[in-house]
Amino acid sequence: MQKFLSTYIKGDKIIWGLVITMMLISAFTMYSASSSLAHKAASRGGYYYAPVWSHVLFLLGGLAVVFFVHRIPFRFIIGLSKPFYFISIILLILTPLIGVEANGAKRWLQVGPILFQPSELAKLFTILFLASALAKYQNQKNVTPDDGLLKYLLILGVPSVIIATENLSTFILLMMIGFMMMFYARLSIKLILKMIGVGVLAVALGVGALMLIPEESTPAVTAVSTEQTSVSVKPRGVFHRALTWKHRIMRHFEEDQPHDANYKLNDQTYQEDRAKIAVASGKWFGLGIGNSIQRDFLPLAYADFIFSLMVEEVGVLALFVLLLYLIFMYRVGVLIRQYCNSVVQSLVVLGLSSMIMVQTYINVFIAVGLFPVSGQPLPLYSRGGTSILITCLYFGIILCVSNEAMSQSTVKKEEKTNAPKKKETTEEPLETEMQAV
Repeated sequence: MQKFLSTYIKGDKIIWGLVITMMLISAFTMYSASSSLAHKAASRGGYYYAPVWSHVLFLLGGLAVVFFVHRIPFRFIIGLSKPFYFISIILLILTPLIGVEANGAKRWLQVGPILFQPSELAKLFTILFLASALAKYQNQKNVTPDDGLLKYLLILGVPSVIIATENLSTFILLMMIGFMMMFYARLSIKLILKMIGVGVLAVALGVGALMLIPEESTPAVTAVSTEQTSVSVKPRGVFHRALTWKHRIMRHFEEDQPHDANYKLNDQTYQEDRAKIAVASGKWFGLGIGNSIQRDFLPLAYADFIFSLMVEEVGVLALFVLLLYLIFMYRVGVLIRQYCNSVVQSLVVLGLSSMIMVQTYINVFIAVGLFPVSGQPLPLYSRGGTSILITCLYFGIILCVSNEAMSQSTVKKEEKTNAPKKKETTEEPLETEMQAV
């Protein structure tokens, strides 16, 4: 077994262990969280455990993706970033036109039986292409990292703006990671602060416009909804999601009203309230694994709010999930500090790991009521084939970098160790030689 691992499993072994541990926890969590889907499957004459097995199959497929990708030469991966970046943009443009609609948004494309989100592909290849562009302006005599600013903004801005019309939270997430990568690439602090200032001003103006514009003039029509059903929105223009954004922001920042014994959940805050009930019910040590109550009432308990279910079942032990991600980031830091000698490798690893971490914390903050509701899944835990496979691509590329960087570091150490030592000359042998002459 040890010979197999050393032969075929390359890269940082701790990161490998973290990925496998996360997948195991994800499988057990989904067994409880997908109960509503299991009941629906059984009521239609299907297999009760089908939702769980579907999730497990995607996890196994994701593990295969990690194994396959981490064996690919990094130069081949970075070489594909540019063409796949433009392919992902084409797919993003097609999504609003021919995509599959759910909950008032078109975020999915369907090819035969396969349903996927082009925005997930766009996030990955934007990070890779941006890292490649940033690396070209490093350690050059006649240019500085600041000189490529227009190129960076075009690479980052084009897919982000297209994504914004259907998924505002993903737009914000991608822009945030892009600016972090520019910071990693040593753009001047003054320039970065200017860009952040412009971004904050744009967000403030956008939120202000949403708050001031009357609802009847926003480009959306809200259908009548009943309890435990989501509000359906019929698109009528580029910003047809504006009304949904406005309601989510208002619900998050409005003052909490006192709840009496007769308090009833309403459609507007149903998901948030159920998630808060789940978190509050968990207390310190939870209700026990498999004993969640809110899983049968909370919409998307198996997706966007899966962390709330974790807290309900195991209490503060759910923080172990965050601990795993923190260990992962620490190992990324060790990888870059001790092994990476390539700028583009370091930027790719930093960009992908930052995307995983920021998305994780956004999901957790939403689950506990600190952020407005959005559609960001918890990486490797939330149900969704596209999210799982793309996250595994992230891990596979990071392990690919660690494999090559650690191998190069080992070779250099061996070359240094095996290098022939220079003969030390002393006065005594020289004198003996002269006497012989």
